[in-house]
Amino acid sequence: MQAQESRPAGLVLIVDDSADNLNVLSDALISDGLEVAVACDGEEAIELAGLTQPDLILLDALMPGLSGFETCQRIKADPATRSIPVVFMTALAEAKFRIQGFRVGAVDYVTKPFEKTELLARVHTQISLRRATRAVEEQNRRLSEEIRERARAEEALADAVQTLRDTNARLSDQLLQSERAEAARAALQDQIIAAQRERLLELSAPLIPIIDGILVMPLVGTVDVERARQAVETALHGASERGADHLIIDITGVRSVDETVAHMLVQAAKGLSLLGTRTVVTGIRAEAAQTLVRLDLHLDHVVTKATLQSGVEHALRTRGRRRRAREL
Repeated sequence: MQAQESRPAGLVLIVDDSADNLNVLSDALISDGLEVAVACDGEEAIELAGLTQPDLILLDALMPGLSGFETCQRIKADPATRSIPVVFMTALAEAKFRIQGFRVGAVDYVTKPFEKTELLARVHTQISLRRATRAVEEQNRRLSEEIRERARAEEALADAVQTLRDTNARLSDQLLQSERAEAARAALQDQIIAAQRERLLELSAPLIPIIDGILVMPLVGTVDVERARQAVETALHGASERGADHLIIDITGVRSVDETVAHMLVQAAKGLSLLGTRTVVTGIRAEAAQTLVRLDLHLDHVVTKATLQSGVEHALRTRGRRRRAREL
């Protein structure tokens, strides 16, 4: 009972030409805390899907006029409704109809008569997946924007550092024989060091929470020994403080994956493993793989993925399986 109360509400569009079926499904979904919209044919379903943007569509396959399969195909062809998950509800149990349903874009296929508890579980699963996907897409958008901002900041900082170096060179030429020249060089050198230190702090190792229990550490630019040490400390401290079960280290933006970066990944993975946190490394390119092989480093406690999105999806799936296992 408590689990049902904690579920977030969602809007389900039911499409069926039978009033009895609409009433039965509506009562079952509403009693489980969901909002419901209904359509009696395919054309009405397409219109309502665009207007209401439901979290899920329950679609009958056999309807007069536009069939369920054609309706689903048109919904998936429209960019405005393409991402809405569709579950077929039909008496057509043959495999060929199931295959047709999946080919036109359905995510699930339930045959009538259905078992209420199983149907509600499937509905909530699909709604949760859609919301998780939206959250990941939004986080990816924010991460991409942050990476672009960091790249612009790095470029501006490089220009500032170059300006300081040029000024230092001019002063060195003009005041080489005097104490004033020495003092000016020292002051400019301090400014350069301060600017580089600010850059290191800005780009060192941010921790970004995706959802409860999953953290992302996007690394951008050059990773030297000091920054690698800071990254490991930040990862361990952040995972421990937040009780994270997954920490994703994204090295897509790292300029060169050398021995320093490779050892940093291994140390972070080992430390996180002791804290009970699973490590996922994303953005590994061919040069990174060659470095790990050359150094004979084994990432026994690490899952590697090509992109940040696939790493987040893996963490969500693994976290879901572990949660279901604990509930059992």
